[in-house]
Amino acid sequence: MQNGQNVQFGNSQINTYCRYLNNLSICPNYLEMASSGVIHVLKDLEKYGLEYDKLAEYAILWLRYKLNQNATFNKTQLNKFYTSHIQTNEHYNNKIKDSDNMTYKDIIDTKKDLMDIKEMTKFSYPFRILLLLYNNNNNKKGGNCTHSDDAIKFAKEFEKLNNDSNINWNASYRKLLFILSDDYNNLKNKCTDFPPLPEIKTPPSKLIPVLSTFSVIPVFLGIAYKTIFKKKIKKNNEENET
Repeated sequence: MQNGQNVQFGNSQINTYCRYLNNLSICPNYLEMASSGVIHVLKDLEKYGLEYDKLAEYAILWLRYKLNQNATFNKTQLNKFYTSHIQTNEHYNNKIKDSDNMTYKDIIDTKKDLMDIKEMTKFSYPFRILLLLYNNNNNKKGGNCTHSDDAIKFAKEFEKLNNDSNINWNASYRKLLFILSDDYNNLKNKCTDFPPLPEIKTPPSKLIPVLSTFSVIPVFLGIAYKTIFKKKIKKNNEENET
């Protein structure tokens, strides 16, 4: 437990990309772990052949979620985090693959406009619910899914985002809506009792982004930097994260 938050670091690899290590050869604090975790997200998702701007969208969404998990850092501005823990971390200057000139920092910079705590924070609660749904149902067979109440909560939160003009009419944020929708629907194909999501509203003269052909959420769950999920998401968590 760290700062009142149940956080599990089940794999020493989370320390691989910290700026510096303490005398126990581990990341010295939560923010350094988050910084290292972003690189892990980029590395783990790159093998699926995603465009770099989409890699950045997933990584920034994950980062916002991890910061919101911790009461001490849930008000951390992403721009400030970028300056203090990405620009100063030499690991972000490494190329994501030898055959490309793009560094981890270059990839994040393709979507640096998402470093806006006011709107990004709104995605944290539904993202958390979606992680919980995948954590409990992704490996089940035969549609015997659980946590249907949380699926209903997710659908309601998604509808709020879909009706939010500050998000729906912003191209970058709308792409995040498609990310949530795509991964939820991939799970719903198995969990048939989960409620459907409303169609994402399309502003005039706007093209609909190409959806992913695989679920990204299981990749997040495979990263060592995990939360110990509680069986129920309390309403006050929602209030703390908005």
